[in-house]
Amino acid sequence: MRHEYYFLFITSCFIFAGCNAQSGRNINESSEIYTIDFEQGFDTEQQMFISEIADSVEYIELKTPDDIVITKIRSIIQADEYLMIHANHDVFLFHKKGQFIRQISARGQGPGEYSMSASIEVDRKKNEIVITDAHQFMFFDFEGNFLRSIKKENFNPYIGISDTMLWIGEVVSSANTKYKTVAISLQAGEDTLAYIHNSLYGIIKSDNIHYHLHLQVNFFYHEKDLLYFKGDMSNDTIWRISGISAKPYAFIDMGKYKMPVEYEPWYSSFETYQKHYDRYWSVCSMVEGNHHFFLLSNWREYAKDGRRDFGAYKTIVYDKDKNKSFAVKDKNGIGFTDDIQGGPPVWPRWSSDDYFINKIETEELLEKVSIGEYTPSPQLKELLSRIDDSSNDLIILMHRKK
Repeated sequence: MRHEYYFLFITSCFIFAGCNAQSGRNINESSEIYTIDFEQGFDTEQQMFISEIADSVEYIELKTPDDIVITKIRSIIQADEYLMIHANHDVFLFHKKGQFIRQISARGQGPGEYSMSASIEVDRKKNEIVITDAHQFMFFDFEGNFLRSIKKENFNPYIGISDTMLWIGEVVSSANTKYKTVAISLQAGEDTLAYIHNSLYGIIKSDNIHYHLHLQVNFFYHEKDLLYFKGDMSNDTIWRISGISAKPYAFIDMGKYKMPVEYEPWYSSFETYQKHYDRYWSVCSMVEGNHHFFLLSNWREYAKDGRRDFGAYKTIVYDKDKNKSFAVKDKNGIGFTDDIQGGPPVWPRWSSDDYFINKIETEELLEKVSIGEYTPSPQLKELLSRIDDSSNDLIILMHRKK
């Protein structure tokens, strides 16, 4: 079965290379394509400490006006001294120590307002904030001023910026989508200047198309001034992007945990999918460090009422130096053991040049501490003494080892 997926991966690479041969700069930092053995990682558990990847851990209390509550956080971007937080379909700017600065625009129908924000990105060269909704990409400065918009009628909720290009991620859980991601100009918009082909395109066998946008999915991440594309949960190839040039960078070999195409609901039927799904996993998101890849994976399960339940997760680490994969778990759950602040297991959900980032609900943290599951440091104890279960989510900043 694995040979079939390697074939799809290689085919996709050649298709893109042919279409994008004149697309611009070439990336020659490394010709190595990492192969991440998911099956090995899934079946091999070991403990790992935060101090192995971070010098310090900070729990950031978000200080907001009384009428603003920060919960249901979808993404966090750290840029210089700022934290850009996308929470419950709104966008907020904070100082990285937690002081509230402003809300960026608001939901509405007026100029510079969004119907429902889908994703955010920061243009680090121009210090601009990009917010997407179902119809447009909107640009703001850090003062919250609306600058311009690019109309886009098709709902493409995930974006990444590289140089002057805006890369737009497609949901390709079915084979009716031609591209996994396309690039347009940040200034001119509309015209597709580069793309990554969907190798499954054109083999549709069923009219049953099922999309699901899971909150844990990250299509893009940044690392060392380059943009990386992971794509949706069904995509196993990571691409390294610079401007309009993209190259395969890593491949996730799911092994026996990869769902065969014939079981996907778009290929046969939803009933066939329901009979087989419980043996297979997907990778929701990925970030990268100097020596590791960090993969968040989930088991696709459906509850009896037909709603999808994502309650089961695995956190997989790939060690680049040792070419080894393993699942990270401590005695209290999945993630790195917090040997710095004594808090819960922590996982690098987002990243910047300075930090690995995650968040936690105050209710969950207080409950676990109260039953003695964690032994918080004096610094964390002091923070816990002034919050309650109705407080804003806490931001966890793990300062990366250099």
